[in-house]
Amino acid sequence: MQNEHRKAIQNNFGSLVEQTDLDVMVSALYEKGVFSEQMIEPFKDTNKDTRTRKRQLYMDIMRRGPDAFGHLLEALEENGYWNLVRDLDPASSLHLQPRNTYNNQDSKSGESNYVSIRTEKKRTKSNVEATKNEIQAASSASHKEGTDPSVEIPYFHVVKSRQFFEDNVDKDIKLYKTRGHQRGILVIFSYIQFCNDIEKYRKGVDIDCKKLKYLFDEIGFSVIAYQNLTKQETETTLKRLEEVLVGTECVFIVVSSHGYERAPRSADTDIRCSDGHLLSFLDIVERFNNANLPALRGVPKVFISQLCRGRNEEWTLVPRRRAGGAGDAAGAAADGAGGARGPHGARVESDGARWEEPLERQPDRIYSDILIAHSTVPGFVSHRDPEKGSWYIQALCEVFAARAHDCHVEKLFTLVDERMYDHFQVQTSSVEKWGFNRRLYLHPGLYED
Repeated sequence: MQNEHRKAIQNNFGSLVEQTDLDVMVSALYEKGVFSEQMIEPFKDTNKDTRTRKRQLYMDIMRRGPDAFGHLLEALEENGYWNLVRDLDPASSLHLQPRNTYNNQDSKSGESNYVSIRTEKKRTKSNVEATKNEIQAASSASHKEGTDPSVEIPYFHVVKSRQFFEDNVDKDIKLYKTRGHQRGILVIFSYIQFCNDIEKYRKGVDIDCKKLKYLFDEIGFSVIAYQNLTKQETETTLKRLEEVLVGTECVFIVVSSHGYERAPRSADTDIRCSDGHLLSFLDIVERFNNANLPALRGVPKVFISQLCRGRNEEWTLVPRRRAGGAGDAAGAAADGAGGARGPHGARVESDGARWEEPLERQPDRIYSDILIAHSTVPGFVSHRDPEKGSWYIQALCEVFAARAHDCHVEKLFTLVDERMYDHFQVQTSSVEKWGFNRRLYLHPGLYED
């Protein structure tokens, strides 16, 4: 292996160990001939913890000849680890926009052609990154069941910012600081497949995850994705994530699973984990309040729930706007309601937090800088297209890619709801603010030296 390739692996060693799935990578590298059947046996030794085996995997790759690095990049790209491919290979085609897709006329704002985050502005390997490497692999590695490497990489144009927004735009409302290289961290918890098939397989969620990874990586975020964790694994991961997130400018947490309303019109939702146990959505939010995680006070924390919040189908009869097209309800699904029929008889599916009293502390507000975006309102289902992904995430990726450069986050979520209505006519999203009293601009691709 060339020295520059070995150095690239060494510089990104912690991210490789932290963000990849051992079984997926071992299988992919074996199929590409990097390792023989005998050589992969140590990686299957369950007497050693997963983290140790992953460390050994990436150390061994550096001794596997001149073609091993190329095969590693191929395996990472095929399994959706595009941010790692970009960090490892400055010449990767993932830094470029596909030809004949977008041009200056495609952008209403007159922005130039797609330009990804410059390689020389790679996110600094800071204390946050070092701490991230300490997360146990048992809770960070996503299970390979439910992943679909055949899903195409979702190229789309993410318009970059050309200048920072300033506090003096609105004297009454200040801005959250989002100018540094530690712009933010996106954490995705997705639950697709469930133990003993107690819930229906959530086809299309892989597409959501890949779109979100691509979008936020282009905006300038680090991305960590977890898939099909048990309840215990989810809770353990959340606890360890608290250390990882300290030092970043912004945090987004996405939760996608079957969801269930806890009580009629309740603000809380139960999330189905892969082992069948339920976890409160608000329990997740509670972990990041000022009492439980004071180090993130003043840091914007945005929670996105792609969950059903009940069993009701949301539509009423109005004059039909158009027939068919991208916004037709045909083929949609919902998580948590077990499936139903859409407004025109189309088959649909749906994505169907307990409070704890905080310890007494010195006077200070418990909740601040938290924004919660729900894909639907309490009591209603959240729709998902098995081929294109959930309606809400489709709309969110389209809006954030096109408008994050000139809109603050609250306006973006307003536009997401408008886009979802324009495309699908049914399903109303909602947003809650808990002391989220500043404007949050993501400034995609723009950094302050």
